[in-house]
Amino acid sequence: MIGFLLDVYVFFIAFSKRLNVVSVYYNQDKRRCALMSDRSVELEEIHSIVIQNPKEIPSETRKRFWKIVRQIKRNPRPDEQEVIKASEIRNILFNANRGRTYPLGPVLILETILGLLSLWGYIWALGTPLDWMGILTWGLSGWMSFVIRFILVFAVIAFLYPIGRVIAGNWAGIKLDGMCRDQYYEPTVKIDYVTFLKAHASKRKWFFFFAGFWTVITSLWLWIVGMILAGDYTALIPAIILSLFEGAVVLSGNPSPTKGEMGHYNREKRIERAWKKNLAGLIDTTEFD
Repeated sequence: MIGFLLDVYVFFIAFSKRLNVVSVYYNQDKRRCALMSDRSVELEEIHSIVIQNPKEIPSETRKRFWKIVRQIKRNPRPDEQEVIKASEIRNILFNANRGRTYPLGPVLILETILGLLSLWGYIWALGTPLDWMGILTWGLSGWMSFVIRFILVFAVIAFLYPIGRVIAGNWAGIKLDGMCRDQYYEPTVKIDYVTFLKAHASKRKWFFFFAGFWTVITSLWLWIVGMILAGDYTALIPAIILSLFEGAVVLSGNPSPTKGEMGHYNREKRIERAWKKNLAGLIDTTEFD
């Protein structure tokens, strides 16, 4: 009889603990739902402000919006309606700041052709001998030859840069809307924000990392081409500069968009940490479903 009562007592204690845990996760779910509801209302308010005059948005409204975007990114299971509404607002702001977006296919073909023409020009420039062992003795013609090679190498890197985002987007499942200008009036690839917000946090991070590192890859294979054809080191110079710059940005952890793709990488890396914590919480919750 005593043994039976002890078993009942142990069962009661275990059941109470489990009930408390379920109650905690239930309350967490309620809070999450409340937060999602509040965000939806706030997004609607921001949308109503943005749609009126996209070019003159109060800085406070912009801060509110990007704060919500960061919250959505940290959620492993973002709400569909929040993602869509946030994407609509972002596109309005993007179009107001960056202007027209051009179809990706035709512009990508054009830039690839220009990149290949620049590559042909670089190979042609290699026909003029340049003694790298005697760099200190170069005359005006030697330095002119180097400058022409460097400009053509830079052109190849710039024109083929969008291909890096295309490759990264295909791997990460992030669609691309088209070609546009960035804040420096240089051509870049516009991201489809719905697929971007829905993407796995680590894929968003590595999307930007590869897009940035693609410029280094392009420089390195240009250097290999130059070395094979004429023992030329011109393309190695931008490869070193880009590697040092991008490496310094990554090591600094600076998430500023002014730091290029690696700045975006740092931002998404920070968000990924919170995303993983939230994912762990969701996994724990499903154990009691």
